[in-house]
Amino acid sequence: MGRVQILVVAAVLCIGALAQGSPIQCNPGSKSCTVNNYQGIWTDREPCEVESVAYPTNEKELIAAVAGAVERGQSIKVVSKYAHSLPKVACPRGKSGLLISTSKYDSTILIDKAAETVTVDAGVELQYLFAKLAEDGLAFPPSPSFNGISVAGAISTGAHGSGLHGRGGALHEYVVGISLVVPAKKEEGYAKVVKLTSSDEDLNAAKLSIGVLGAISQVTFAVEPMFKRSVTKEMRNDTTLEDDILELAHKYDFGEINWHINQGKTIATYSKKVPVTTPGEGRNINYTPRLASSITFWRGVAEKREAAFNRSEVCETSLNNVRNRVATGDGYVNDNGTFKGYPVVGYNHLMETGGGCQNKSTSPQGDKFTCPWDPELPAHVFFETAISIPFTKINQAIKDIKSLRDKNPDKLCVLNMYGGTIFRFVRGSSAYLASPQDSVQFDMLLYRDRKSNTPTLDEDSMEEIKQLLLKKYNGRPHWGKNQDAAFENMGARVTSLAKFLRVKRRMDPHGYFSSEWSDAVLGIKGGRKVSIKRKYCGLEGLCVCSEDSHCAPEQNFFCRPGVFFKAARVCRTSS
Repeated sequence: MGRVQILVVAAVLCIGALAQGSPIQCNPGSKSCTVNNYQGIWTDREPCEVESVAYPTNEKELIAAVAGAVERGQSIKVVSKYAHSLPKVACPRGKSGLLISTSKYDSTILIDKAAETVTVDAGVELQYLFAKLAEDGLAFPPSPSFNGISVAGAISTGAHGSGLHGRGGALHEYVVGISLVVPAKKEEGYAKVVKLTSSDEDLNAAKLSIGVLGAISQVTFAVEPMFKRSVTKEMRNDTTLEDDILELAHKYDFGEINWHINQGKTIATYSKKVPVTTPGEGRNINYTPRLASSITFWRGVAEKREAAFNRSEVCETSLNNVRNRVATGDGYVNDNGTFKGYPVVGYNHLMETGGGCQNKSTSPQGDKFTCPWDPELPAHVFFETAISIPFTKINQAIKDIKSLRDKNPDKLCVLNMYGGTIFRFVRGSSAYLASPQDSVQFDMLLYRDRKSNTPTLDEDSMEEIKQLLLKKYNGRPHWGKNQDAAFENMGARVTSLAKFLRVKRRMDPHGYFSSEWSDAVLGIKGGRKVSIKRKYCGLEGLCVCSEDSHCAPEQNFFCRPGVFFKAARVCRTSS
């Protein structure tokens, strides 16, 4: 089609680089645009190129964008304002596809107080949804830890907070209606709108779909009257963690646990609903804007530590980090904006999630305020492993990880550098791509080098835990996180996958909204394999290593069995 197309309804324009912070970049005269995730590096480190980009502002324009692509035979993907998924969920098939950005489709937040529902455009950010609901005395109980993601992106990838009470901690469980724009026949105009409600069985496919059914136009959520949250944090030894975890999960509305494995410590979060009359104006200040100069400085410190493979410094730093967390509020402040003590009590929308760093600003000295992962900076880049297992298996899984820890506790210090291993509790779901059982999700972050083919300090420890959870306990990876190899054998992990694929074949029989990545993880015949076997793939989580070349033998990293879970295969240094 020649030069790159930026589609605004019927107009076709050639433009330069887009607004700062956009995951989509187009250069003058180029024949393509590229899209990246919020860290600026895809799991496979390969660019994602598209031929055209559409920026609909309403449903009519969204229909026109989908119809035009179907008529031209283009692959289609939808991306949110910040592309907050690590795998290639938002990358269309090939290099000639259409990318639909929801960054401008965010004007509608329609509240029905009597029905206790809210209907929102696909691109509305959670921060604005929560604030608007609060103005009308309403609350949305579940939330991920960051409020800068869109409603459509959140439900499409199974984003969640923590909690078993009510509808649970996953955002898609609050979906009671959804409008999708799907491909259609020529006589239907190449695109049509499908509207689903709670009485439609297909809602179980649409409310968590990894974007392969069509383009979400609007979502209707169930909400409830405003309440406050009361939060208390407590540090405990992990001696009886495997026996105590289920009690905490069921006792508190929004409880969660940070496990600092190498130290044998946990930080338990006791978070519960309290009446709005309860005194307190506390708030969650996690992910507030940080100075770019500070972000780059601390990333530089981390890079030097990694280059020296300085485990003792990592352990010392992680010990100090954990020691100070509870005493300083761990991201919560009381009424006057400082932490004075527990409990911290505040309105739900100010307590349930953090954010604000996405709303970039500049200091009087000209320094930018932004997020710690801002891809425009030499900022933080990390691997994220997020795997859930049923409650029925959590006791033994924790015991196994303790046994791994006891082999060499210091090798697990690296997992404390980004907050420890977080346990969140997720209620069993009716969504076909979700777990039908109450589950615990393990969430772990690990330093990632900006340079490819570079080993990470003690990466083998996290990799062994990951393979333990996936292989021994048949864990389920989070759709919007994880490296590619974690998605192997999803047919055995997703019990209702066949039901989901039947709906997919009806809504998009020709696979316009499918991609190489989605075909692989869903097991579509003829697609590529999930794991990408090549040199260094074991270092990047693209494969489970099976030979030394998958690691970095020239740097003394070889493919070896796990130290506790012998069925694991990890890249470990011989030095």
